[in-house]
Amino acid sequence: MQSSRTRQVNRTSTTDAIILRNSRIGDIHKRVTMLTPDQGLLSAIAHGAYSRKGTLRGVTNPFCYGRCYLYTDPVKQSVKITDLSVHEFFPGLRESITRFYSASLWAELLLKTFGGGGQSEPLFTLLLSALRALDSAVDFSPVTIQFLWRYLETGGLQPELDACAACGRRFPPSDHRYYDSRCAGFACSQCTDPAICPALSPGAAAYLAHSGGLEFSRALQIGLNAAASRNARRVLYRIVQDVAENPLNTLRIGGSLL
Repeated sequence: MQSSRTRQVNRTSTTDAIILRNSRIGDIHKRVTMLTPDQGLLSAIAHGAYSRKGTLRGVTNPFCYGRCYLYTDPVKQSVKITDLSVHEFFPGLRESITRFYSASLWAELLLKTFGGGGQSEPLFTLLLSALRALDSAVDFSPVTIQFLWRYLETGGLQPELDACAACGRRFPPSDHRYYDSRCAGFACSQCTDPAICPALSPGAAAYLAHSGGLEFSRALQIGLNAAASRNARRVLYRIVQDVAENPLNTLRIGGSLL
């Protein structure tokens, strides 16, 4: 039979966490949704976090990364945050609306896809790398492209770039690839309707193929012209919204910035 001390220990736990979303509970309490490497998406209550003197007020805001201390109440079936030791605040995200919207897009995607189907540890590592890069980035574009492309890979959803998803014909280097949601991949002009399917340019395709195999920081050093960058983002936004099975509000509201 377990002692009361053992049961108490079992109710407490710690985990690394990146805060993704806040919502208000009553006047002063906060529901915090976070991504963790061991439990995926986790929701917990930060008591008093909206009060002026609340100790959890500033450390449970979106995109804070740190060590989270939790208490699970088996009777109420709830989890509360008892403390959060912040490692990084990423202040640069709040200094630029474009950076903030970029990070918000990633968070919304993770929330709407339930943490990417259970691949929590690689997703956590990916998100942390992307936030660190975005925090000081002059140009958000390559960071977002790399995050979204690698997010698709982590979930086993990354489309094949070398061959048509419909007929299997290999793409010549100079060919456009057309994203067709019916086959969840890139198709050639013979197998789809180029008038309605977004086209990935040869330059954007070559960039994704080359940079996708590099470490995140190394990939950001690969040059990409403005036209190819816009093209890659436009196609990736379409793909991830198909994955989410819903339009992403961040793109609807802040699409002109992204």
